[in-house]
Amino acid sequence: MRQIVLDTNVLVSGLMSASNPPGRIIDGVRANELQLCIDDRIFGEYDDVLNRPELRRWIHREDSAAILDHIRNSAYRVDSAVTITGLPDPDDAPFAEVAAASNTPLVTGNVRHFPAKIVGSVVVLTPRLFLTSI
Repeated sequence: MRQIVLDTNVLVSGLMSASNPPGRIIDGVRANELQLCIDDRIFGEYDDVLNRPELRRWIHREDSAAILDHIRNSAYRVDSAVTITGLPDPDDAPFAEVAAASNTPLVTGNVRHFPAKIVGSVVVLTPRLFLTSI
């Protein structure tokens, strides 16, 4: 099973449309072909975002609950001793830190939020590039 760190924007996009690259990644997570690497900060963000009322138009409450339950039970929990500062959006730091600590790629729709000069050896891929790499 391949491990990845999944940015919240990819999770949301994948739940909104099963036919796009993020949707194919979510299919892989649900089929246990891909294992998410998370920490409590990342899971908390997933939970917060997927429970926003404005997403109900595209993602039903049952779907949000099901994927959160799956992630809670199947994800690899990472205790990161890595600290990454200086990102354009400081809220993105947990994703880069967990990717660095677990030596797994970070899959995001916002590659520019993770400049190589700041995240160092962390491999940052778009969903499409990730899918072509596996």
